[in-house]
Amino acid sequence: MNFYLLRHGLTKWNEKGILLGSSDPPLLDQNDDEILKWVPFLQQHRVEMMVHSGMKRTIETMQIIRKQLNTNIPIMQDERLKELNFGDWELKDYDGLYQNQQELFVKWLHDPWQISPPNGETLQQLKSRLISFFDQWVEESASQSMLVITHGGPIRALYSMIHHTSFYELNVRPGSLFYLNWQYKEMREVDEGEIKDG
Repeated sequence: MNFYLLRHGLTKWNEKGILLGSSDPPLLDQNDDEILKWVPFLQQHRVEMMVHSGMKRTIETMQIIRKQLNTNIPIMQDERLKELNFGDWELKDYDGLYQNQQELFVKWLHDPWQISPPNGETLQQLKSRLISFFDQWVEESASQSMLVITHGGPIRALYSMIHHTSFYELNVRPGSLFYLNWQYKEMREVDEGEIKDG
């Protein structure tokens, strides 16, 4: 089964570099060109199902895509696809956290897999729910191709797991698309040139 992982479109908090996890802002643009550009690619690759995290920004991203695709495509919500829970650091910026909670913040930056924000979630916890999601769908679904509309943290965590890299190595822009074959643990960013190449 092939998965295509799409990060939701831009929100006001993404634009300002704020930690955005459980808050639920809408997209800045309901006709986001960064989302719409993938429609031909998704048509060519015969996406048969769409799953989103249930957050407004992923639902609205799904709706932008759905308007252009076959409306009979099944759509599901799965909270395992939600962004990392930043706990008490929700909607805080990096500079402010460094100034006010420097010791814990630096520890978290160096080992987010084992250390969580206060009342938040570790990357290990995020990894566990992602593994649960993909293992389940590979086992249970007859679909050949699924669009997964999720967040930057889950995509970065998956890439880090598969490629054995730092969580911070990959830049996941709003509206960027990634290919994932979960069985063979293959993952790469889809290049815009592939829109035309098919």
